[in-house]
Amino acid sequence: MKTDRFTHRRGQALVEFALILPVFIILFLGFFGAAVVLFSYVTASSAAREGARFLVANPQATDSQIQTHICATSIGLGGSTANCTSMITSGELVVLVEPALAGRVEKAQVSVTVRYHVPVPTLSVSFLDRTSFTFLGPIWVTGVSVMRIE
Repeated sequence: MKTDRFTHRRGQALVEFALILPVFIILFLGFFGAAVVLFSYVTASSAAREGARFLVANPQATDSQIQTHICATSIGLGGSTANCTSMITSGELVVLVEPALAGRVEKAQVSVTVRYHVPVPTLSVSFLDRTSFTFLGPIWVTGVSVMRIE
């Protein structure tokens, strides 16, 4: 009798584990995705701040020089200057500098905005009628920094 009861309990534990495992996997992936988005937000904010600091120190710098400086100082944006530059070219990274070069005079406020496409894994579900639904579609984070030219 005791052998039957222990075997039954072992089977019950296996069924409970099989039911709870997908929940744990989904929670883990959710926390991982949130961490990637948070890291990307902090990186975009830091890149915008670095771009604004460079612009305040060099008011006559062109937009491409500011983008190059952002790529050189922000490791989280592509990992290298070449990757970062290719991300700007492909549109995955957008750097906006305001005002234009002519408006960068003493006591003027300058703004650097960095928009970054977060590389999160997406899940696309296709249906029989060839329509699809995407979970966790493209996520963009934005960092803005405003400083005054002294």
